[in-house]
This record gives sequence, C-alpha cells and structure tokens, in this order.
Amino acid sequence: MRFRSLRKWGDLEELKPLVYLSQLLEEMLFDFSLDTYKPSATNSSLLCLEALSVIQEIEKGAIKKPNIDHVIEEFSDSLKRDNISKALISLDLEKALSEIQNRTLPISNRKVTLEILFSEIDIESYKSKNEELLISAIKDQKENKTIRSLARSYITTLKNYGYSSKWLYEVTTSFFSFGSNRIESLDAIEEYIGLFQKEEKKYSAIYRSSAIFKSISDSCQKLGMTVSDTLDEISDHLNKSRFKLRNEDETYVLVGGISGLDSYIAREKADQRMEIVSTLLTLFHHKEHPTWAKDCLVVCEGEENARKIKKSINPMHKCLDLRKEKASKRLNALISEFALDDNSFPKFTRSAELHSLALNNDSFENQMINLWIALESLVPPKTNDEQSNIESIIDACVPFLNLNYLNRLLERLLGDLINWNKPELNKALRNISAESLKAKLVKLMVLEEHKTKMEDLVSSFRDFHLLRERFSYIKSIVECPKSIQKTLDSHEKRVKWQIRRIYRARNIIVHTGNTPPFTPILIENIHDYLDLIMGTLVTLASSGRKISSVEQGFKYIQLNNNAYKEILKKTNKELFLADIEKYLFKYATHPLPAPR
Repeated sequence: MRFRSLRKWGDLEELKPLVYLSQLLEEMLFDFSLDTYKPSATNSSLLCLEALSVIQEIEKGAIKKPNIDHVIEEFSDSLKRDNISKALISLDLEKALSEIQNRTLPISNRKVTLEILFSEIDIESYKSKNEELLISAIKDQKENKTIRSLARSYITTLKNYGYSSKWLYEVTTSFFSFGSNRIESLDAIEEYIGLFQKEEKKYSAIYRSSAIFKSISDSCQKLGMTVSDTLDEISDHLNKSRFKLRNEDETYVLVGGISGLDSYIAREKADQRMEIVSTLLTLFHHKEHPTWAKDCLVVCEGEENARKIKKSINPMHKCLDLRKEKASKRLNALISEFALDDNSFPKFTRSAELHSLALNNDSFENQMINLWIALESLVPPKTNDEQSNIESIIDACVPFLNLNYLNRLLERLLGDLINWNKPELNKALRNISAESLKAKLVKLMVLEEHKTKMEDLVSSFRDFHLLRERFSYIKSIVECPKSIQKTLDSHEKRVKWQIRRIYRARNIIVHTGNTPPFTPILIENIHDYLDLIMGTLVTLASSGRKISSVEQGFKYIQLNNNAYKEILKKTNKELFLADIEKYLFKYATHPLPAPR
C-alpha cells in the first residue's frame, strides 16, 4: 500500500471517493500486494463460464462429475452478493439457483439453465454494467464498501477481457498520479473508464535469439515466425530503438500477426509461441536449448514507435521474500536446527526440489504441475478410504492457511503503518504493554483505554483513505471472538474453493492440454500455500523441536486449528479483551518474519 502525491487533484474533500478508488486500484494491481487485497481470479460472469466449461470436460470424460457441484456452489454464493449480475439477469434468481443447485437433476438440465444465465451475464455485458455501476457509485459518493466491490470485480473483468496487469497498472498510476491530466471533478471517473474501450490491434514481437533458430527457420515460418539477421522491413524500428544484434551467435526472430489489447499482452502471446517452438525443438535436439534475451521489441501496426518490453514477472516471484542477508541467516539456522526423521526429511526435500523446479521454469503449465505435486507429496496419506484425494489435501492444508490468516493481515497492516508514518505509529503504541508490535496494535484498536491515541493515529492518515478503511476493517475483525470466527469461516470457504480450482486447472492441463486463462493467479496462490506450509513445518521442526516428522507437523496444526475454533466459540468479548494475546496469537505458528 502506497500513498501518492495528490498535487494534480482539485478539491480533495469533493473528490474523496475518487481518491479512495485510485489508492485501491493501485494496491490491487501491484504485483506484490497480499493475495487478500488483489482482485479475485473470477467474478460471477467468469464463474458461470467456468461451470459450463467444467460440464463440458465432464461430458468428455476428462474430469469427474462431482467437480461441478463445488463450482456451482461458489457461483451461487457469488451471484447472491453480486449487484452487477442482479442488474442484468431477467430470470427469477431464486428459481434459477434452485435449478442449478439441484444435484438430483441430470447435468444436461443444469447446463441449460447455466447457458441462459450466461447469455445475460457474458463478459461484454458484465463489463458494460460494471462500468455503469462504478461510475454511478463514484458520482453518487456511495460508501467505500460498494466502490471496493465494484472496483475488484472490474479489474478481474478487465484482466479476463484481455488486458495485461502491467498495462492496467501503468495506465492507472499515470491517470491518477503521474500523467499531465488534472483531476478536478468526479466526472474524471468517466475519462478513466474510457481508457478501457479499446479494440484489439495487430502486433509483431522481435526477439534477439540464439542462432539455433536458423536451423528451424522453415518450421518457424509455418507458425507465423520469421528468422533473419536483418529484418529489413522493420529496420527503422530496430535502429530507432537501438535493438541491434549483440554478437554473431544471435539472430532475430519476429513473431507476427499477434492480436491484443495492449503491447504487454502481445509480448505474452509471442512468448507462448516461442516456448512452443523451443519445446518442440528439444524433442529432437537435446544438447542445445533455444534461448532469447529478456527484452523484446513490440511493434504495433500503424504506430510510429515500437516499445522495448521486458519479460513479465514470473508468477512464482510475486511473493514475500527475504533479503539476501536474512535469507542466509535463515538457511544457517535451518541447517543447524532443522530436524525431521529419516522418513520425513527426504519427503520434505523432494517437495522443496519440486518447488525449485517450478521457480526455475517460465512455463505456467510446468509451474502448476510441479507445485501441485510438491503440495500433494507433502500431505500425509489419507486414512479414510471413502474420502477423495482432493478432500484429503484440502483437510490437511486449510488449517495451516487459516491459523496464520489474521497474523498475515496484521503484519501487512503494521508494515503499511510503518511505511506511512513510523514516528506517529510509535507514538500511538508507546506505553502499551504487549509481547509484540502486532499485539500492541490490536490493543490500541480494541481497548477503551487507548481510544484517544487510536483516534489521533487515524486522524493522521488525512487523505490516505485506503489506509483508514483498512485500519477500520481489521479493527472490526479483531474486536471480538465472533467477528474473528466469522472472518476465518469465510476465509476457509474461499480457500477450499480456490484449492479445488487449482486442482481442476491442473487436471485440465494434464488431460486436455488446455491452460485456463487465470492460471497465473492460481500459480501465485498455490505457491503462497506451499511456502506457508513448508515454512510452518520448518519452524515446528526447528524452534523447540515440536515435531520430528511431516505427519506430526500436519497433525500438530490440525489439533491447534480445532482448538482455536473451539475456544473462539466458547469465549465472550469480556474474556477476549482481558487476554488478547492468548486468543489471537497463542495457536498461530509464524513461518514468515514480521515487519521491522
């Protein structure tokens, strides 16, 4: 979360909803934001399409029938809360939901109802209505909750509509922060929305590649690719961009005829074609792998200037990471303290090797498959023969993700507060007795005795409306056991749906050769899940040696999770406020370093 200068803005009080939107959008589009604050992989329109796609794969025999029930459950839940879809659907919603949720009906009947729904909430219609409602919410100065919901859905829609995250981030930060335009009224929301009414253009992408491509130039030509040392037809672009070959071992590869909404998407599509050629070549030639430079020249048909574009950030790299110095200390501690028995250590290291394979591979498909195998191989074998493999994996993984959820939200908020105004935060937390900064922050939020200091801190946020809303949101979660339990239950439900989506995507890749469009987001998610689980196991097997096997680690977390759920049910607000540290932090294990 970052505060940008508002010097190009007019009356900030009048423009408050638009300022909030600009701050929200930048956080959502920033590659390294917490997953919770990024846009969802899907919305109601995309979930309906996913349900139809799952039915199609079931009919082909590629995946099993029970998979559809979980997609429809998620779609139904989304539809009930989605004002965009409600504004588009002419059917009686309750009747339609009853039809698609009825597991006794033939799948063909449910499919027809889904098709009718999708005809009304297809991506084009959904995008248009989303824009209409978002403009209205800003101009009518609706509450932040409404703006946030519409903005999250809009970014999800734009990404699935065909815009790249990188281009969306550039355009958004330019419009609201860096561009020469002035923002004088709430009508600016219409100008911003107008940036996303583009039609697809034709692009070519030029790579500086290894000379081995010359040996397969004929094959490349059949795939719309030209291999040459000169490329005379675009020599002006090459000269203006200073995109010369660097040595005699290089040649140009031009990937032409790419349709896309922006140059970053064009680069991604060109990369896919380069990967296909590279993969096919290695079937017949094992010793030398085709390579190409990270920067690529993208030429848009009809435009004078080409753009040098670097390779997009690998989804595996969009995560919290340690600096080299801290990483070396953690490694030294791991080697000296980490202890698992002879059966578990090879299992753990094998999972780490698969994680490393995914990290060093640029192919989304290989990343997804390796990460899934790494996760699946780490999970203890199921003990109930009636339980499916996916149910067993979900039951094993969710406790890790749930126990650390609130801690991660608090750690990120603490980091945001430090980045915004560390002296003001220190002043607010001074003389609050607690074992950690997180505990001090929670006590500041919920204890009546610190109310004045909390209000002073909040008033210091001034025009940082996103930070104020985030502070208020997390305060509402941690102020009593019931709200904590409700938040964790909701998080658990979403995580279960997402693990199933990852599993379906993995199956579709393996069994059909197709790659779902939201696969990069799923890679971010499963990588995050795997890191958290492995980090927790390392902590348990190192600090105090609480476990000596992977199986013990999973059981330890499962028992802690069950105990935490039980204590939240039994604890009233008075008991909670009397011992906040016990009820918030006792059961969580901390695999990641807290902000300093």
